[in-house]
Amino acid sequence: MLWSGATLRRMTVSANPTGPSPAELWSTGDYADVCDRMIPGLGARLVELAKVGSAEEVLDVAAGSGNASLPAARRGAKVTALDITPALLEIGRQRAAADGLDIAWVQGDAQAMPFAEASFDIVLSCVGVQFCADAESAAAELVRVCRPGGRIALIAWTPEGFIGQVLAAVSSATSGNSRPRALDWGSEEAVTDMFGQLAKDVSFSREHVTMPAPSAAAWVDYMATAYGPMAMARQALQARSAWTPVREELRAIATAHDGGDGDAFSARAEYLTVVLSR
Repeated sequence: MLWSGATLRRMTVSANPTGPSPAELWSTGDYADVCDRMIPGLGARLVELAKVGSAEEVLDVAAGSGNASLPAARRGAKVTALDITPALLEIGRQRAAADGLDIAWVQGDAQAMPFAEASFDIVLSCVGVQFCADAESAAAELVRVCRPGGRIALIAWTPEGFIGQVLAAVSSATSGNSRPRALDWGSEEAVTDMFGQLAKDVSFSREHVTMPAPSAAAWVDYMATAYGPMAMARQALQARSAWTPVREELRAIATAHDGGDGDAFSARAEYLTVVLSR
């Protein structure tokens, strides 16, 4: 995809009757390409944090095209990838086949997963489950399908970080909500409250990934074409001639997070890692 320039009510993995369906949202643009360009190593980092081992049964929730599923399978784990978007599952299926990896690709809702209780040794989600409409239901489902003694490992964008600020600006412009619920998954306090007594031995860390582009403006224009939440927001805002000031706001946010050497843009995007014991 080249670098180039319906109302978004809620960014969600699960069904939302008041706005675009999750499959529509994440089929807009090219999320697989976004992962390849912006977060190519993030899934592998999550697999490392979860200490995925050979022969363990692993579930990747809101797996997309397999950013965490593929590296988990390369470790010899028995991997199931769950996502609500058929197009992303198909891309993941093709990539797994090309690499000779045996992964089960399942279409389903993260808030009501089609698996029995205690089905998996490890449950993962890499910047995926945080977009569920009902955070408490999603958290309960992550715990439900994990075996006692198992591990749940998550990566989520923080509210204070680059992507958190971008998502907040987009949400504010489209719905008036400057703190989308998705960002709760990037807060230590909110995650602790969310899981309550459902899990134990919770550990957190804050890390960052770098996101390259020719310039801050080029980053915004690419993401507003390829990244579903931004692409749908752009379409809605352009329909009422309101995109230009939001684009400028996003460019300013991107510029503020530029950690490049001056010759090329490279944003530092903070994320929260969460590892819980079941």
